[in-house]
Amino acid sequence: MTMSMGSLEEQLRPQLLSGLAYERLLAEIISGRLAPGQRLRLDLLAHSWAVSRTPVREALTRLSDMRFVHVSPNAGTRVADWSCVDMIERVRVIDRLIVKESLTGSRAESLSGALATRTPLTDTDCELTWYLDLAEALICREFGRLGPLIVGDHIDPLRLFVDPDTARRHGVDVDSGRPRRRALLASVRAALAQGGHDAASETLDAFGASFLEMLGAPPAASPRRGAASEPPLR
Repeated sequence: MTMSMGSLEEQLRPQLLSGLAYERLLAEIISGRLAPGQRLRLDLLAHSWAVSRTPVREALTRLSDMRFVHVSPNAGTRVADWSCVDMIERVRVIDRLIVKESLTGSRAESLSGALATRTPLTDTDCELTWYLDLAEALICREFGRLGPLIVGDHIDPLRLFVDPDTARRHGVDVDSGRPRRRALLASVRAALAQGGHDAASETLDAFGASFLEMLGAPPAASPRRGAASEPPLR
């Protein structure tokens, strides 16, 4: 049976609206425009965005699963009291996925393939968003249909958080350690140019450790994996 375009649009529209509602709410929460403890009224949100309640409800459910929204039978739906710790956990997950899972063994070529599709880091690029874009490409290559879900839950919040003004409100200075992080990314390319996939993986792991340090994670909470010492910068 052939599906008409009208029925296809009817199926896709709720998914698109749910995704847009999620993105908007997430941006409002991470930026602080929706502060922790603020009430989120389903009817008001749906009315202000001129959509039905369903996509807004789905977006709130997803944000609740991500611990950015808290749902209580008595207090209703409110912005959760999230903190920089939530971002630290996300960096740890991403670092583990792209270093330990995606860049080892027979799948080490993933990094070369992902870098081939990206332009080198320029002086005007933010090295944090460049790293997150690279992580997205690697995760989507290696985890198939799960990739976009991982990106949405872990990478998208971090992209919003590393905005200098947003990070500053949480006591994070994104300029701290920037020259070193930029040098590490350059070292990843240099290592791959020499066929050193292991060295590139270790250097990318060092970038993750530097990212965590910037966010204020205790050094002991981010042990080095697969290398006794930090790889040299090239």
